[in-house]
Parts: sequence; C-alpha cells; structure tokens
Amino acid sequence: MTKPSNIARLRRAALLATCSMGLMTPALAQEVPVPTEETVAEVIVVTANRREERLQDVSISVSAVTGSDIDRRNVTTLDALQSAIPALRLVDIGPGQQRIQLRGISQYLGLPTVGLYVDEFPINTYGAVGSAEVRLLDMTRVEVLRGPQPALYGEGSMGGTIRYVTANPDLMRYSGRGLVETSAARGGEAGYRIEGVINAPIMSDRLGLRIAASRENEGGWVDGAPGKNLNDRETTTARAKLLFKASDAFTIDASVNYNESEQLYKSYSNKTRGRTAQIVPSNAEQRYTLGTLNMSYDFGPVTLLSATGYLDQTSRSVDDSGPFYNKLFGAPLIRTAVTDSTNGLEKIHQEFRLSSNGEGPFRYIVGASYTDGKNNGLTRGDGESLGSGPPASALGLVFNQDTKQRSEILAAFGSLSYSFGDRYVIDIGGRYFKDRRSFNSVFELVSFGPPTRTNLKQSFDSFNPRVAFTVKTGESGIIYANAAKGFRSGGFNGVIGPGVPTDFGPETLWTYEFGTKQSLLGNVLFLEAAFYFNDYEKIQSTVIVPNTAFAAILGTGEASGSGFDLGLRARPSKDLSFSASVGYNRMRFDSTATDKIKGDPLDLVPDWNWSASVDYTPKLSDTLGLIFHGDIGFTDDATITLRQLPPAPGLNAIERSQARQIINLRAGITYNDIEAYVFANNVGDTYKVINPPFGAFFEPTYTKPRTIGFGLKGKF
Repeated sequence: MTKPSNIARLRRAALLATCSMGLMTPALAQEVPVPTEETVAEVIVVTANRREERLQDVSISVSAVTGSDIDRRNVTTLDALQSAIPALRLVDIGPGQQRIQLRGISQYLGLPTVGLYVDEFPINTYGAVGSAEVRLLDMTRVEVLRGPQPALYGEGSMGGTIRYVTANPDLMRYSGRGLVETSAARGGEAGYRIEGVINAPIMSDRLGLRIAASRENEGGWVDGAPGKNLNDRETTTARAKLLFKASDAFTIDASVNYNESEQLYKSYSNKTRGRTAQIVPSNAEQRYTLGTLNMSYDFGPVTLLSATGYLDQTSRSVDDSGPFYNKLFGAPLIRTAVTDSTNGLEKIHQEFRLSSNGEGPFRYIVGASYTDGKNNGLTRGDGESLGSGPPASALGLVFNQDTKQRSEILAAFGSLSYSFGDRYVIDIGGRYFKDRRSFNSVFELVSFGPPTRTNLKQSFDSFNPRVAFTVKTGESGIIYANAAKGFRSGGFNGVIGPGVPTDFGPETLWTYEFGTKQSLLGNVLFLEAAFYFNDYEKIQSTVIVPNTAFAAILGTGEASGSGFDLGLRARPSKDLSFSASVGYNRMRFDSTATDKIKGDPLDLVPDWNWSASVDYTPKLSDTLGLIFHGDIGFTDDATITLRQLPPAPGLNAIERSQARQIINLRAGITYNDIEAYVFANNVGDTYKVINPPFGAFFEPTYTKPRTIGFGLKGKF
C-alpha cells in the first residue's frame, strides 16, 4: 500500500468520525450520579491552550503530571516518569545530555523535536541534546502536549511540547515544607537529597515571595579501573519567585531559576553488572541561570501579557572514543581518543499575547514573539597511541573546532475558536515564523593542512496551521478531531566532505488525530484516548563524512505511521486512587534515506510504553495515617540505525536498547503534617540497556540497579 492511499484513507476516516459525532453525543451525555468528595476524581486545570481550562475540555492529547503526582511518586526528574506518559521517550546520558522525543518524531542530530518551556520561556538549545535540565522542584504541574503545537508554541514543538509550570507564591499565608532523604543503589554508595520551600506574603493579597531549593547527590554504582562508584552525580537547584498583584487587573511575576549538575564519569557500563571500561573521566556538566518577567493586564474584554526572559547556560561533555576508533581501524592502535566539548548559550525571548476573556461563542489568542540565541562551542580532540604505532595526529584524532551559531526567530501566531450552540466548537490557528540562522566555524585537523573556515547564513520560514473540530458531550467531556503541521528548521554541517553539503533543509510533519476525553461514573473515572497518523517528510538523516568518523546531516527520506495514546485516572474511594496509561507508535521509513532503508524504524523510538499505579492513603485517626504507592512501567526496545558506518569487525550499523519493566514501591506513616517513608525503586533489580552503544558512546547505559532509601518530610 502506498503512503498517499494511507493518508487518503485516514482523511476519509476522520471525516466519517467527525460526521458521526452528533449521533454519538446523546448517548455520552446521559445523566450520571452526583459526585461526592469521597469519590470524585481530581479535576485538573491546565494552560495547554494558554488559558486556564479543565483538562477534559482541551482538544489536544495532554498528560498533566500534578504536584501531587510528583510527591506520591517521589521523583525529581521527568526521566523517572517517562513510562507513565504515553509516547514519551527520554534517555538521560548525563548532565546536559538528555534526548527527548514524543510520538516517534526523533532524530539523533539537528535541532530538538520537542519544545521545552519553563512557564512562558522556551529553553530549547541548538542541538538534539543540551537543553536546560529541569528538576521537578516545587512544580504546580508538568504538561506534556503530544503532536505538533504550531499555533501557540514555537521552537521545537514538532513532536510535541513539554511545559514545566512552577508554583506561584501564595499571597495570603505563610507556609513551608522540607524534605531529607538518603538512599543507595545495589552495589553502590549512599546518596542524599535535601529540599526546602518557603512561602512568605510580604503584603497581604498584594505581594508574595516563594523560595525553593534542593541539593541531591546520587550515589554512584559503576566500578572500573579508575576506582569504585565512579558515576556519582550532584545537582543543585534554586528558584526565587516574586508575585505582585498591583491591582485587580495588573499582575507582575518575576523569577530567577538556577541549576547546576555535574558528573565526573557518565553512567556507561557493560554486560558485567556495574562495570565499565572507561579509563579517563567522561565529565558531564551543565549550569544555567534563567530569569523571567511576566506582566499581565486585564482590560475586561481582553488580557494583554508580556513575557520576557533571559537564559545563560554553559555545559561540558568529555568522551573517550578509543574503542570505537580501534574497531574502525580494525586493530588496537590507540589507547584513548578523547573529545572535550564546551558550549555557552545566551538566549533572550520576548512575547506579547492578547487573549479574549469571557465565555462568549467567539474566543481568540493572538500574539508575536522574538527570540535571539547565541551559542559558542569549542571541541578539542586528542589521543594516545599504543606502543610504537602511528601517533594520534596521523590517525586524524587530534583536532580543534571553534563554532559560533546564532538564531533570530520572529513569529506571529493566533488561535480563533467559535462555539455553535452549546456543543460544537471549531478552532483554527497557526504560526508564521522566520528563523534567520548563521554558522561560523574554524575546523583544524592537526597534521592535515591548514584550518577550514566556514561562514554560512540561511533563513527558514514557514506557516504552520492547526484546525480542530470538537463536540462537547455535556459536562462529561469532548470528542475531537484535529490536524496540525509541524516544522523543524534546517541547519549547517560543521564538517564537510565529498557528497556532504554545507547546509541542509527543514523538515515537515503533518499529524491527523481523533480523540476523546470523558469523565465517567459520576466523575469517579477520567478517560483520555487519542488515535493519530504521522506523515513525516524531508527527514534530516545522519551520514558519516567520507574518510572520517564525523557525522553530518542530509535532508532525505520520508516516514509515516499510526499510533494511539490512552490514559485514565480513577478514585473509587476517598483513600484509594488508580492511574494507567498506554502508548503505541509505529513509525517506519517509507523510502530509502541516507542512513535508512524502507521499513527501518526511527532512531531510539520504542513501539510501546505503558504504566499503572495505585495509591492508598487511609486515615487511622485524626492525626495518624498510612501511605502506600506502587507503580509499574514498561518501555519497549528501540534501535538506532547508522547504515553509513564503514564495515569493520565489532562495528554494528544497528544497535538496540532492551525492553524493560520497572516496579517502584513507597510506604510510610503520617502524623499531622510530618511524614516518614521508605521506598524501593526497580524492585526487581532489572538490568537492561536503555541507551545502546554507538559512535562516541562506546558502552551502553543500563537501568539503575535496585535502590532502597528512606526519608522524612514535613510542612507548616
């Protein structure tokens, strides 16, 4: 079956589904029992559409991880939640080395395919890795929007958008909370975590300050020639947020976020549990400061928002690719081949947004934004030969590359919706943007002639629309169908050679989606389901530069595939709640690309992920209670395919992660506002490959061994 026929059939199916909504609605809108406090499921309010709405009213596939969810699961990173979010795949190789994809839209090189936001600020950087890491400290919620989000979000929002919504100060009362925790992984050393939050109203109902800070030391568990427990990791996070309600109409909030994370050895290991072949430090570091200022004025019919922000970020990553090169050369010629990369990013963002107020049939959001980002990078390569073999410089392992990149993005966007009666809503939106990019590079391959200088400029522009049709099923939920276009800018190749161009073009993605959200059984159960089809073109594929081990990008290949997301929450009693999710995605190449053949999956994309959790919190008395949390998560295997690798013994063109199933448990006791708890993560001590070896990553990373700990927290 050809791809056009797939798309045609999908469009016909979407049309039939849309036309049938009116027939389905009466059955779904029937009366339900009146909910009570003991049985009602949590009503989650999100701002996915840049205005406050109930999750069940948003015509987008969204997972909302609330602050309560984060507390119950006792997690500090999105990485620990990925199996609980349909179609999310995230691998954390080390500080500043995260790889994130949604719904199978994933490539190893190039710009990110997922938009990342802290409140109103886009924190995306200029590569597939390296965006500012965000700890789940004092969050109101994390919103994961699946599928292209062209109308209201910009940079990287192709496969989807992740929004970290930080907690605002409470202007009415003093409060605070604290946490201390210690833990240790099997065969590793002890670690600790300390958190604190203080909320202070400076002027009652007018001015408030909220300060949150944490320090976490994740004890190491990987041993090797340099010593034991090499991969310990330290992270410090702090945030101060000021909220000023100047009047009932005028609100200002300002925040400063700081994060630093460092690891002397990344968590590479091999089949021998907890052992690594690393012989030199594989440093990974990231530090950033993010300042934001948001001003909002309610004029009555409309609200005007100004969002301003500045990000200053530095990172470093060191890797020894010696084993990779020895396979490439076909003989053990070198002891080490070390690359040391440092990057500095400065980014400003200004957005103005005008939103209609009220509940009338016509609602709109229009706006414009400007983003200016500058990235300076320096990569140095060096090596050490074995015995009397050729020097590292003669093997092309000694090099310097100094790069400067800049991106200026101008965008105008809008979203208009109109309600026909009480049941039908049509949404039309889109974004026009222009990305002016420049790339300056000096590349020197020592002993191979003078440096190569590259000075390139290119502009990428696109209009990306979204249209959605929604049928409200009374107060219980919605049924919707939508179509949206995603876009990823092209870029530049820092190292060129025969058949490798200096730059590459943009990608496009169309996603067609049909879904529903329903509150059932008197709001005891909330159900969300979405079915979608992706049509992905001009894919930025990886190619190995001839006669080198450097990678470049060509815009070749097409892929498509369908999938579904499913999520539910249930609260059958006051003390008992359940949640579950399933994600399925089958993206495959439709044509042969530079590094793929027809039928190959996209890189590092699992077909399945699913999860389930239970929370039981009975009260034994007015002051005493119990807590129990259990969750299980599954992530399918995935591949990375680099068919351009030259043939060499032990050098595989296809590497694979492993399917894994992880169980986590937590139990404790509460006394008034104090809680003591114990926990066990990865109860079954699963040891599976989560990121396979390829390129500079000559060893895989595995799941963290069983980790046991206890903690104490309190609040006032």
